[in-house]
Amino acid sequence: MKFEYFSDDLIMALATPPGRGALAVIRVSGPDSIDKLSLIFSNSLKLKQSKGYRIHYGWILDGKERVDEVLVSVFREPNSYTGQDSAEISCHGGPAVVEKVMNVLRENGFRDASPGEFTFRAFSNGKMDLTRAEAVNEIIDARTDKARALAVSRLNGSIENTVNQIKDMLKHQAAAAALALDYPEEEAEPVSFDLKEIQNAENSIETLLKTWNIGRIFHDGISVTLAGPANAGKSSLFNLFLKEERSIVTEKPGTTRDWVESWINIGGIPVKISDTAGIRKYTDDPIEQEGIRRTMDLLKGSDIIIAVADGSAGKEEAEKLAAEELSFTGKNQHLVKVWNKSDLAPDVPEGWIGVSALNGSGFDLLEKEIQEITVGRGFSSGSDAPVIDSVRQKNLLEKSVSALKRLRKGITDSHGVPVDLLAEDLYEALDALGELTGEVTRADILETLFSDFCVGK
Repeated sequence: MKFEYFSDDLIMALATPPGRGALAVIRVSGPDSIDKLSLIFSNSLKLKQSKGYRIHYGWILDGKERVDEVLVSVFREPNSYTGQDSAEISCHGGPAVVEKVMNVLRENGFRDASPGEFTFRAFSNGKMDLTRAEAVNEIIDARTDKARALAVSRLNGSIENTVNQIKDMLKHQAAAAALALDYPEEEAEPVSFDLKEIQNAENSIETLLKTWNIGRIFHDGISVTLAGPANAGKSSLFNLFLKEERSIVTEKPGTTRDWVESWINIGGIPVKISDTAGIRKYTDDPIEQEGIRRTMDLLKGSDIIIAVADGSAGKEEAEKLAAEELSFTGKNQHLVKVWNKSDLAPDVPEGWIGVSALNGSGFDLLEKEIQEITVGRGFSSGSDAPVIDSVRQKNLLEKSVSALKRLRKGITDSHGVPVDLLAEDLYEALDALGELTGEVTRADILETLFSDFCVGK
C-alpha cells in the first residue's frame, strides 16, 4: 500500500482508541490547518487568531447544525509536534460523535492520515531525528516499564547524541581526505589520518552494537516453556508466574491437553511463558497425544526450556527428564532444571533449583536465573544509556564499523592504498551513520519504517 507521506496536505486522525469512551481526541495538522478548522468551529475568529498552547471551548459545526461540544488545543508552527500548525479536538467519545466530527473534517479539506504520518512530519520538519522517531513507536509498543525507560532514553536523544559524537571523531579525517582529493597530488602534503581517533570511533560503534541483544530482548521479549512429565506441577508453577489461577490444576495426570501461554514481566523483561501438556510415553488418549506433539514443537522455538521435575519421584527420574529435555535444546536455547515439590523433597541435587509451587519457596531464585540467562549477571543499564533495538540501526552500525576497519587496514598497508579508496571507506562509514539518524535516507525506507506506526501518531 502506498502511503501519502510526502505532501503537505491537511491531515487528521483519531489519536485515542476507537470505541465507546468518555472522551476522544482527534488530531489535525498541516499548513493553515487552524484557519481551516476555524471554519467549522463556533468561535471561529478566536480560534483563527489564537496563539499556540491555548485551549478554546466551543462547538464543531456542520453548517448551522451543532455536532458536538468540544475543546480545541492549538499548537502553532514551528513549536508543535509536527512542526506545522496543529490542533487537537477533545470531543465526546461515542462512536457516532467521533465519526460525525471526522466526516465534517473530511468535507472541509482534511484527509485521513497514514500510519505514522504525524511523526513523519515531525522528522521531516527537523523536530526529531530518525532514532527518536523510532523511539516514539517503541514507547507505544513497550510491554514493561524497563522497555519504556529504554525507549524514552532513545526519544531523549541517547543514540543520536552518541552517533553525533562518533561523527565528530571522524570529521577531521574527512576534511583531510577532502583536501587531498581537491588538490593535485604534487601540490598537497601527504594526507595524514589519525589512526587513534579512527580506532576510538570504531570502538564506540562496537560498544553500541553490543547493546543490540539487550535492546532486542527488552523490546521483543523472550519465550519460556515449562516442560516435564505429567503431574510434575507445571501448571501450578505457571500460575505462580502469573500470580493468578490460569491453568487447571488437579491430581489427575494429563489435565493440560494444549499449551496455555501468557505475557509476564520478569525484572523488566517481557516473557511469553507457556504451560504445556505433560510428556508421557504411554497414553491411549488421542487428544493428549496431540498435546504432547504440540509440546515437542513448542520446545524447539523456545529461548528457555524449564524442565520441571517432581522432586518426590526421586533423583533418577529427575536426571532422566533433564537428559530428555536437553535433547530439545538448540544452539541458542537454555535449559533450566527445576526440582519442584521441594517442600516434600528438600534434598535438592546440584545443578537444580529447588522450588515449591505450593508455597512459593525458591521461586525468586528461578526468576533470577531467567534474568541472568537473558541479560547477563550484573546487568544494570541506566535509563539514559544508549541501547539499540532496531534491526535497521544494527545493520547500519555494522556497515559503518566494517568500513572503518577497511580504512584502518588501508592506512597501515605497506603498499600504500590510494587516498581516493581510503576516502571511499571513510565516506561509507559516515553515510551509514547519517542514514542511522536520517540525514540521508531513501523514501522507500522511510515509508516502510513509518508504516509500522499506529494511525494518529
